[in-house]
Amino acid sequence: MIIKELRLRNFRNFKNIHITLNPKMNVITGNNGQGKTNLLESLVFLSTTKSHRINDDKKLIMIGEDLANIDCLYNDNIDKRISAVIHQKGKTLLINKNPVQKSSEFVGLLNVILFSPSDINIFNEAPRERRKVINLEITKVSKKYIDSLNKYHKLLKERNLALKRENIDNIYLNILENQLIDNQIIIINERNNFIKIINENINKYFKKLINDDLKINIEYQSCIKINDELKMKKDLKDMYINNFEKDKYNQLTNYGVHKDDILFKINDLNVNDFASQGQRRLVVMAFKLSLKDYIIKKTGKIPILLLDDVLSELDVNKQTNLLNCIDDNIQTIITTSVLSNSLKIINKELNIQTIESGNIIKNKEVIK
Repeated sequence: MIIKELRLRNFRNFKNIHITLNPKMNVITGNNGQGKTNLLESLVFLSTTKSHRINDDKKLIMIGEDLANIDCLYNDNIDKRISAVIHQKGKTLLINKNPVQKSSEFVGLLNVILFSPSDINIFNEAPRERRKVINLEITKVSKKYIDSLNKYHKLLKERNLALKRENIDNIYLNILENQLIDNQIIIINERNNFIKIINENINKYFKKLINDDLKINIEYQSCIKINDELKMKKDLKDMYINNFEKDKYNQLTNYGVHKDDILFKINDLNVNDFASQGQRRLVVMAFKLSLKDYIIKKTGKIPILLLDDVLSELDVNKQTNLLNCIDDNIQTIITTSVLSNSLKIINKELNIQTIESGNIIKNKEVIK
């Protein structure tokens, strides 16, 4: 998967920008506040139909304008064009200029993996934020997961409303619970498969990054024990039965996949409790690199890596280790305020472009 060109109109601080990209490694330089992160944000939006920085899409529109447009030409065996028009009442998503009816048809067509300095927060944030991370990655490769997750949250809302009623309809509650169980089986299995594939690859990247024999793994903390489908259905049913009084008292569903979590561990110790800041940063980078293997295994397609000013968080040796973890067949876009020595010494062709005040001022300088 290769991005060939990107055009932004009235997006953030970009009035009208057109950028062409190298199939391999691209470096976007510029001082802070010039729009480097905004550029990557537009690609994340095309991949997920959401910004990774804000919840209100309207804030992506340049001040004083009515709408913003993101347009991308990429190659996935054949050339494809996808676009997003963000307006005051929502957004319109287009594939080859044809509007799509459901965002699920659009998500993951352009598959990107974003590395950001804020990724390190995953360790000390609430479980909800870690669920968001795994949900985001799985939805990019599994339409079945998107469907089950959406149905689950709709049914969960209905069950919570039913628990608030003075006279609870147990027959209706049982119908809801059976449907919740069916969707949870799919969600749990997909999450478990995700963690399994990540764990197959994460250590090789961590070892390359840190040059140490420390072992890392991710532990999936599910609401029930992973087992065969019949046993899982029984366990989920028992979960609702055993917690009914608590649910009724609290007027909400206390247990289920909406409470799942993941734990990152180094040598079987919780990263959040025992790892240094530097180790945490490398753990999350190894995790992000492992996402590439997950996407390839699930789709057969190579995603695009976006590195948003992450090199500044590492010393030159760690920068070089990270860059050497990136295969030559993976298109990569790196943003940085300073062209570091690691970029100059690695044996990779670089396409360097500079952004200033929302404009490309230097285009296609290639060094090797």
